[in-house]
Amino acid sequence: MTEQPLPPAVREVITALVDAVRTGDDARIDRLLNELVRIGSPEALYELRTVL
Repeated sequence: MTEQPLPPAVREVITALVDAVRTGDDARIDRLLNELVRIGSPEALYELRTVL
């Protein structure tokens, strides 16, 4: 993957998703995953893989 930082909006979604996973909020997890897919950034999905 590239060494470029993720855009702040993408990083915010990933942070929120990690929080939702920790709290077990299934509806929020689904919504945030859909948002990441909509963004369609391979870097975002790779970052998500590294933090979960």
